Amino acid sequence: MQKFTHTPKADGSLSFLVVGDWGRRGEYNQSDVALQMGDVGEKLDIDFVISTGDNFYDDGLTSEHDPNFEDSFTKIYTAKSLQKRWYSVLGNHDYRGDVEAQLSPFLRIIDKRWICLRSFIVDSEGHTYDWREVYPPKTYISAMLKV
Repeated sequence: MQKFTHTPKADGSLSFLVVGDWGRRGEYNQSDVALQMGDVGEKLDIDFVISTGDNFYDDGLTSEHDPNFEDSFTKIYTAKSLQKRWYSVLGNHDYRGDVEAQLSPFLRIIDKRWICLRSFIVDSEGHTYDWREVYPPKTYISAMLKV
């Protein structure tokens, strides 16, 4: 598993924001939340943002060229304080699309903040998921626990 480091502030602290279930092209209050995140991020002098998944509704990205990436991320989280690394994992809605697209280094060319890694999720009935490199779950979890 890749390790990321951040230099703590003079008092030894790190500040960050956590958000999930956000990828809605600015709708369903996403833009309002992004504005508040920008204000809070500035007040806290955040070091990074963590995204807990469901980054792009309803069905993830279709490819690394999907305009939903910019429409739901780059064009929404524009505050100066949010121009930090975003550590993102995948949620069930992300697994409905092309998972490799969100994991692609190409997205970092479009927006340098984006860092996305896999996570284990619980299956939901009635949908198709892209489980490449995660199945079988027991093998995936065992590998994660060895790190």
